[in-house]
Amino acid sequence: MSREYCKIFAAEAQAAAGFGEVPEILPLYLIYRPANNIPYATLEEDLGRPLQLYCSREWGSAAPETAGGSEVRQKCQTFQHWLYLWTNGSFLVTDLAGVDWKMTDVQIATKLRGYQGLKESCFPALLDQFASSHQCNPFCEMLGLQPLKGPEAAHPPGKAKGSKSPSTGRKGGQLSPQPQKKGLPSPQGTRKSTPSTKATPPASGALATQLLGQPPTQEGSSKAQGLR
Repeated sequence: MSREYCKIFAAEAQAAAGFGEVPEILPLYLIYRPANNIPYATLEEDLGRPLQLYCSREWGSAAPETAGGSEVRQKCQTFQHWLYLWTNGSFLVTDLAGVDWKMTDVQIATKLRGYQGLKESCFPALLDQFASSHQCNPFCEMLGLQPLKGPEAAHPPGKAKGSKSPSTGRKGGQLSPQPQKKGLPSPQGTRKSTPSTKATPPASGALATQLLGQPPTQEGSSKAQGLR
């Protein structure tokens, strides 16, 4: 999931003029080994060198400087800032470490237990600490990210334009990606009772003459109907 978020961030960052290279979170593969006592294991790319820590959950401590590490670290922090705003302060990737622009072994912190199915990553204090300690850098400004002022900024107003969430369009507090359907009134409920257009057929003149012995008048006709 963190890799999918990173892909969206990369697409937006590369659209910004002069942003340059973007960090990439390597995929993690799950393999099945039926002959082993522990049949399941994870597999990822060997980067060939010791990992360099760019962003840790110790927000107050700075990562060691390396050649080119300053730019990578700043962009990792920008990714964290972007992700915090994108998820309305509910999701954060921490412990970003890797070689050059390739990141691996990242950790996830969520505001609520079970957020997007993550039951064991609920660390709301980490998100509040990030919001209160993050300092924007030039790359945050290039993307126009709203500055974070502390835990009260956990629900920023909007997300970046032109991107879709990897949770299939899920927004804010909307639980289902399906649009809410409004109940339509029953077609029978719109029917109104209308008086019948059928008129009572008049009594036959011949039948009235036979019963009364004379042609029926309007009054006589009503009496004849009363006798029937």
